[in-house]
Amino acid sequence: MTPQDALRQMAKAYPGGYESLAPRVGKTVEVLRKELSGDPKFKLGLSTSLLISELCIEAKAHHRFDFVNAVAADGGGFVRLPVVEMSETACVNRSISAVTTELSHVVTATLEGDADGHISDNDKARILKEVADARAALQQLEHAIEAKHAAGMKGRQEQP
Repeated sequence: MTPQDALRQMAKAYPGGYESLAPRVGKTVEVLRKELSGDPKFKLGLSTSLLISELCIEAKAHHRFDFVNAVAADGGGFVRLPVVEMSETACVNRSISAVTTELSHVVTATLEGDADGHISDNDKARILKEVADARAALQQLEHAIEAKHAAGMKGRQEQP
């Protein structure tokens, strides 16, 4: 997933979507939509990209860390995200299941893409989207483990 793909996905997931996000970044809905689409006549600047990312993180929107991850992945990195308050109880088993599912999607996309001995642009895009989804699932697992550990430590400290 490219950083621009990540921003497009984040904008769609932002509460209220493009209609709500556009005025907050100082753009009309149509201009924001065209900038995120990659239209060569409309350039998406770094400051706007960072603002979209900050607003999505602030709103705790789904896919809020996709831009950060995509930028890091472009450089061969991985961003360790801080533990955040979770709205529901962290479930390590459910998170492991999600990681397993997402990794199976990576394997399937990779094997299908390489079935003819070549990986096309479309194959690569599909594989990298699955890798990004797997990365997000791994981060959720990390959050679940950290939250469960913190809850256990808090419980131990409260005992006389």
